[in-house]
Amino acid sequence: MTMSFGIQRLAMCTAVLGLLWAGIGCGGPGSAHRGALAEAAQEVAQGLSALDGLNLDSLAASQKRVATRFKDLNWLMADSSLTFSLEDGQLIGDWARVKRYLKGTSQKVDLLKKQGEVCRTQLEGLRDAIRTRAKVDGMGQAMDEGYFDNQARRELDAYKAWKSACDDTQRYIRLGMELEQSTLAKMDSLILAKRAEWAQQIAQGDA
Repeated sequence: MTMSFGIQRLAMCTAVLGLLWAGIGCGGPGSAHRGALAEAAQEVAQGLSALDGLNLDSLAASQKRVATRFKDLNWLMADSSLTFSLEDGQLIGDWARVKRYLKGTSQKVDLLKKQGEVCRTQLEGLRDAIRTRAKVDGMGQAMDEGYFDNQARRELDAYKAWKSACDDTQRYIRLGMELEQSTLAKMDSLILAKRAEWAQQIAQGDA
C-alpha cells in the first residue's frame, strides 16, 4: 500500500513537472524576441533621457558665436591685402570643423526625440502583442511565428539605426562645443588683429 502511494506521488510530480516544462518551452509565437525587444525599448528610453539632458541653450549660443565669427572672417578674408599665416589657417580650419559638427544639430535633436518616441512605442507594442499572444494585427494579418520574426527584425533594425544617429549627433555636439570653447579666445584675437591690420592699411592709404 505504501509503495503504491509512493508510485502515485511520483507520477503526480512527474506530471506537474511535465506541465511546467511545457509552459516554459511553449511561449507562443515570437516569444524568442521578447527579451531583445524589451532591452531595445529600455535603451531607447535611456537615449531619450540623454537627449532631454542636452543643454540646447548652450548649443544655440555656440552656433550663434560660430556664425558671427565666420561672418567677420569672410569679410576680412575677402580683402586680398590681408595675409594669414599657416597657424591662422589651422585655426580657421578648426572653426570650419566646429561649424560642420554643429550644423543643424538642434533640428536633429528635435527629430530624434520624435523618432525615438515612435520607436519605443513600436517596440513595446510588438513585445506586448507577443506577450498577450495576439492573433491578428490591425490590418487583419495573422500574427504567427513568421509575422513576429519579420516585425521584430524590422523594429530592431529601426532601433539600431535610431541609436546610431542618436550617438553620432551627441558626439558631434560634444566635439563641436569643446573645440569651439578651446579655440574661441584665439579666434577672437585673430579677428581683432586682422581688423587692426585692415584699419592700419586704410589709414596709410588715406595718408
